Amino acid sequence: MKTQPETSCIKPTKPIRGFPVDHLSNMKPLHSNGITRKGRAAVGAVPPGATWITMPPGATRGPTQRGVKLGLWSFSCSWWSLFLLLLSGWISMLNAQDVAPYFRVSPGQVQTHLEGNRLVLTCLAEGSWPLQYRWILNNTDITHFSPLYTYVIPEVQRSDAGLYQCVVRNRMGALLQRRAEVQVAFMGNFSGEEQRRTVSVGRAAVLNTPTVSCFPRPQVTWYRDGHKIIPSNRVAMSLDNQLVVLSARTADAGRYYVQAVNGLTGQNHTSPSVYLSMAGKKSHVYNLSIHR
Repeated sequence: MKTQPETSCIKPTKPIRGFPVDHLSNMKPLHSNGITRKGRAAVGAVPPGATWITMPPGATRGPTQRGVKLGLWSFSCSWWSLFLLLLSGWISMLNAQDVAPYFRVSPGQVQTHLEGNRLVLTCLAEGSWPLQYRWILNNTDITHFSPLYTYVIPEVQRSDAGLYQCVVRNRMGALLQRRAEVQVAFMGNFSGEEQRRTVSVGRAAVLNTPTVSCFPRPQVTWYRDGHKIIPSNRVAMSLDNQLVVLSARTADAGRYYVQAVNGLTGQNHTSPSVYLSMAGKKSHVYNLSIHR
């Protein structure tokens, strides 16, 4: 009885589990897509010389599949490493290009605005974004830090006058702007009531200007009985707009008043009257009704 030679695990038929191996390329997996009608192997078809290697149940496909997974993992790690490298370089470049805030234009010395008008203060600054601004009035904060570089007062009042400053900051630091003085032009009414003064003939008569709230200082003109007083060697006005009458005469008696004009606002007001009478041998006393 002839004994059959011992066979290996290579079988001519396709087992249930396995994959084809090309004898020429050694362990090159192919797909059994079939043969074309002309007898040529289709792309991915099993060539005639291919055999099948049986894989035991539960076995993996070996180092080929693990190599694919390892290659994908290595590619992913390399991509993330490249991304992190580029990101760190970009951040370093941004940090190198950061610019501390600085002012393009310095504020003027004095700004004068009419009472009731709209006031807009502007802080023109440059630097790395984002920039934030805060406003200070007379060393007191009047706003919080915000992206607004302007400070707006719809109707400015005389209480809004003062020294304004702008503070600008970014991630590189903060900078304080030079003070800008804001003045508010206005004119109020005269305070006080009508007065009566008596001086002796030959003595000097000094009449004080009634108080008026006004900015800037008003232009003052004195009148007597409705006529403008012209300065002379005997009648003059002091720097405080006092009317000085040297060596008073009887003809100097009368009703005196002041007309004040604000040169910026164009407003003018008339003060309460001051009645001047003369005492003495040739005195002349005026008893006139009160006028405004």
